[in-house]
Amino acid sequence: MVTPSSGGAGPTGPWQGGFPAPTPPPALPDLDTGSITIVSQGSTSDSGTLVRYAGGIFTSQSWSTGPPVPLLIEVLPPDAVSKIRHEVTEQLHGPGTGLDDIPLHAFAEAARLYLETDASDRFTAAAFGMVTQPSPGEFLGTVTWPGGVVGMVLASGQEVSAQTHLAPEPAGNLTPLREADLRSLVQALDGALGSTIDPRWRQVLSIAQQTLP
Repeated sequence: MVTPSSGGAGPTGPWQGGFPAPTPPPALPDLDTGSITIVSQGSTSDSGTLVRYAGGIFTSQSWSTGPPVPLLIEVLPPDAVSKIRHEVTEQLHGPGTGLDDIPLHAFAEAARLYLETDASDRFTAAAFGMVTQPSPGEFLGTVTWPGGVVGMVLASGQEVSAQTHLAPEPAGNLTPLREADLRSLVQALDGALGSTIDPRWRQVLSIAQQTLP
């Protein structure tokens, strides 16, 4: 189960980071579930918090070795990501903890890029294909890039989600676009709608513009 979160209770110990490898070589890794993950002990020795960046979003999950609790994965909003990044960078600037800090640097940089508000270049070279309507008010468009990258953009209500992947790989889950990628999509569609692309991309553009802060 995935729910929005305000960030939850803070950790009491240092953060430890790592890069989970779902599939060992020589098989291809599952790039959709590969992640940067950090964990910290909670207020008791048998509890803690796990924060993960994967698939374009940050999530938080509490863990415990005590009585079983329902599995609850919370999607972190930008302000919660910013708070955790601050905790990690403060730790990195302090005395050494004895832990490997390379994953923590990677996590802090991923969070910094995630929080950027200027347009990224994600959709700069995108070619916009056919748009369908899975249900009223929803617009699902196909997108391709040079080099064999393919994906989809879904605009619905007040949210725009996307997923992109190398063509030989299976498609991942659609996840909400961060602000920088959303601005990139708006800029790319602004330019492309003057050409002969599917006119329903205009609906996607309208929803994207309304979604921007």
